[in-house]
Amino acid sequence: MRKILLTAALVAPVLLQQAAAQNRQISGRVTDRATGQGLPGVTVLVKGTTNGVSTNSDGSYTISAPATATTLSFSSIGFVAVERAIGDASTIDIGLATDSKQLNEVVVTAVGIERQEKTLAYSVDVINNRSLTQGRETNPIAGLQGKVSGVNISKSGGGVNSATRITLRGQRSLQQDNQPLFVVDGIPIDNSNTLATNAGVDTGNRVGDINPDDIETMTVLKGPSAAALYGSRASNGAIIITTKTGKDAAIRGKKAEITYTSSFTGESVLKFPDFQNSYGSGYDLDTYIPYENTNYGPRFDGSPVQLGPPALDGSIQTIPYSAVKDNVKDFFNTGTTFQNTLAFQGGTAKSNFYLSFSDAKSKGIIPDDEFRRNTLKLTAATSLANKVTASTSINYNHNKTDVTWNESNAGVINNVFQVSRQVDLSKYKDLNDKFSSRDGFFNGYYANPYQTIDDNRYISNLDRVIGNVTLGYAATDWLNFTYRIGSDVSFDRRKERSAIASYVTRAGVDRPTATPGYLREGSIFVSDLTSDLLATIKRDITPDFSFQLILGNNIRSRNTQSTGVVANALALPGFYNLSTRIGELGGEESTNRRRLVGAYGDLTLSFRDYLFVTATGRNDWTSTLPKSNRSYFYPSAGVGFVFTEAISALKDNTILTYGKLRASYAQVGSDTDAYQLNTTTPAGAGFPYGSNVGYTLSNTSNNPDLKPERTTSYEGGIEFGFLDDRIGGEATYYQSRTTDQIIRLGVPSTTLFSQANLNVGEVKNKGFESSLRITPVRTESGFRWDIGANFSTNKNEVVSLIGNIRALDISTSLRGVVAAAVVGESFPMLRGSAFLRDPQGRVVVNGTTGYPIRDTQTRNLGQVNPKYIIGGNMTFAYKGLRLTGVIDMRRGGYMYSGTKYNLAFTGSSVETAEYDRLPFVYPNSVIQNADGTFTPNTTVKTADGGFDLFYSNLSNAVAEYNIIKSDYFKLREVSLTYDLPQTLLEKSPFGRASIGVNGRNLLLFVPGENKFIDPESNLQGSSSNIQGIEYNGIPTTRSYGANLTITF
Repeated sequence: MRKILLTAALVAPVLLQQAAAQNRQISGRVTDRATGQGLPGVTVLVKGTTNGVSTNSDGSYTISAPATATTLSFSSIGFVAVERAIGDASTIDIGLATDSKQLNEVVVTAVGIERQEKTLAYSVDVINNRSLTQGRETNPIAGLQGKVSGVNISKSGGGVNSATRITLRGQRSLQQDNQPLFVVDGIPIDNSNTLATNAGVDTGNRVGDINPDDIETMTVLKGPSAAALYGSRASNGAIIITTKTGKDAAIRGKKAEITYTSSFTGESVLKFPDFQNSYGSGYDLDTYIPYENTNYGPRFDGSPVQLGPPALDGSIQTIPYSAVKDNVKDFFNTGTTFQNTLAFQGGTAKSNFYLSFSDAKSKGIIPDDEFRRNTLKLTAATSLANKVTASTSINYNHNKTDVTWNESNAGVINNVFQVSRQVDLSKYKDLNDKFSSRDGFFNGYYANPYQTIDDNRYISNLDRVIGNVTLGYAATDWLNFTYRIGSDVSFDRRKERSAIASYVTRAGVDRPTATPGYLREGSIFVSDLTSDLLATIKRDITPDFSFQLILGNNIRSRNTQSTGVVANALALPGFYNLSTRIGELGGEESTNRRRLVGAYGDLTLSFRDYLFVTATGRNDWTSTLPKSNRSYFYPSAGVGFVFTEAISALKDNTILTYGKLRASYAQVGSDTDAYQLNTTTPAGAGFPYGSNVGYTLSNTSNNPDLKPERTTSYEGGIEFGFLDDRIGGEATYYQSRTTDQIIRLGVPSTTLFSQANLNVGEVKNKGFESSLRITPVRTESGFRWDIGANFSTNKNEVVSLIGNIRALDISTSLRGVVAAAVVGESFPMLRGSAFLRDPQGRVVVNGTTGYPIRDTQTRNLGQVNPKYIIGGNMTFAYKGLRLTGVIDMRRGGYMYSGTKYNLAFTGSSVETAEYDRLPFVYPNSVIQNADGTFTPNTTVKTADGGFDLFYSNLSNAVAEYNIIKSDYFKLREVSLTYDLPQTLLEKSPFGRASIGVNGRNLLLFVPGENKFIDPESNLQGSSSNIQGIEYNGIPTTRSYGANLTITF
């Protein structure tokens, strides 16, 4: 026995050594071919054995294989299984492709219902976090630009926290909101853009309060068919925001995981106007005027000249009479944004959590403008006993905004444009300098822009909580109940102030108008409470037939309160306190309450998992409509047919791998604002009257018979995938008609009112949208090239208004132009004063002066909406390296450029110097003869080549002169990201790490006639239908930056 043991002891090490020599270690990484990200939990098996491992959190694995092994297999639910020959390799990396036959993507639809995408009868787009945040925008809406068809997105300006406007499939309502409903984790939220009362400040839209790093997906439901269950609030579609949970960490087996994301972004002005650099201060082309803001003076010659009147001490400022080409550009700072998010997440099979804190701090391109947003996010879910689940989501954020006023004619941008071309504006930053102070600044009519920044400030502190609690109860395997209650509560405290400003007249020179000081303190409180109770029944009727029925109840209560106290004159310079005002305090207070109760049902029938029929119905009862009309019902129906699953010859087709036809119909009602049923009695002008009170009837006759607006829509489309989904896409045609528009119309003064609320008007939209994705190259080594494109066109038309009314202004006139609804035309349409033209479209000029003649009729000047929008993206990925670019283009729209108007007034635009300030024959002009015929003008020159022509007879006289095309092509985003390999992180505390660089709006191409501004700029906020007019707004920006993400 001892001999046997001794022999075994001597032989065993030799045998073990030989066995070890016959086994070898193979390592590698498994990634998702679509995203390039590592796949956790993939089964890696040595074929022909039971030897296998699973990939770790970043997709890495190490496996021991016998010397005789020839093949490794890789498999995971939802992906096509792959086998790879081992050969002599010690490292094998693999990319897995999605298996459309295994995995039907689940999307979140109306009222938080999760559905397989193939069951839907309407178009839906889902944007994941990586795509949304790759440009590092602070506003999540901006992250959608160029990535979704049928969506029109524009950012109103380049100020800190500027609002971003979004519409889906055109504009439906003439005077109501046209933006979609936003829903966060099942709770509808406020996305208003409440402008400052007197300061011309863009306060941002409320979706910008959400930290993009906390968003898991954004689902775009474009039409009423998709959003019908949300009721009247979703008549313009809906965008469903699903925030992050700890599920991903739990799937990776992580009970706790920490992720830190940091980014820095620098911003600069995207487009400056083209300035002339040949002429300086003056008015009559011959005489230099030292204090003049207009540039219609003599040609620059470099000689020393006096600038402005003498200072109070008699000293004189002398400068060279030559252009300072970048004097406007040098005024603007390089804006900066730092974003940092620290997230803590984890979970088990039964519970998960996600906790994050973020800090976003921006300094604007306008000196001293700042914005800061802090958010705290908590999401938690757990499975309780007795078939009960519970989850909660709470998002708190605090915003602080401190910016200068930019009211159109008295704002900082206007004052910058009033600086003469020979003045180096950057020398006037020090307000203690005698030539920079109020009384020393050279301009006889406008203030030093740096003084405007110091004098006029808008400060806001906003606190907001969005939260919900959801309880689920699975009564049986086919019946479950869900109750969700949530709220969106915000409190915005605002302060607007303007300094006391007086000016000493020097040498008889005009000075800016004195101001007595101004202070307004106010607050806006908004509370939205929403609850949903749902019962879901899901049964198989036969092996071929199944159904799902959802019955629900919805209650929504909204309360808005605003207050403000105003001092229109102050007593102490530099001291802003309401107690030190001069005269009576002014003020206002308003309360707005409304409630809506809804009941709805959703039925889906399925046949053999390839034919799906859906029907929904909802009835709303609203407090804002009269009793006879406050209840209204609207249905929807749709069908989806996956023909590649229905036709046996196509089931295993390697060319056409997926095909689906769909069609839907829907009707959605929409109510109105509160207090539109009865005439109100506001305080009279000049209130209070000593110790007496006084009220007056509102000038609006409200309507006790208002009905809801109704939108009826039809949609049909096809979805397809070819060659194992290497080519895929969809195409959709839709049309909608909105009737019973709720419009405020002017009425005869004999009614004792000036306007009334009526149900009149009809608007229709029809359009086509498509998207295409192609993967031209996809290799086993991990290289992938993806191309995506989307196209959309929308034809919008005002079908009718009321009676013989053919046009309705929805804005007041600005320099002779209005936004209007015009029967037979797109909405909104720009209307205003126009050039008189002959039947061939040539401009008619005065036979003596050569100046264009203004038409006596108001004309349509151009539609605001683009005729089509194109977006595209391209991605190159190789292992951990990923390069992505996004383009965005729109064509066919027009805009009114207040910048063009302003620069014609100041003589700063390059157009005013095109003819060297000499008289010229106006291009493409004719002269009308006595008999009414027209003769081409080849000899009669303009009487003047300066101010009298470009301002008095063109820019200020004819609004059409300032109309330009709003077309653009933008390189919207570029990002380069590198995921560090696991081999570099093995000895570090990091589980995953990535670094990247990014840029937005890096290139802009516009038509040659647009020498002025980025066409996205807009005067009004994101909530207004008055689009297509820009005037002295803060210019939009391009950005460039770097980012880092690490996980512990």
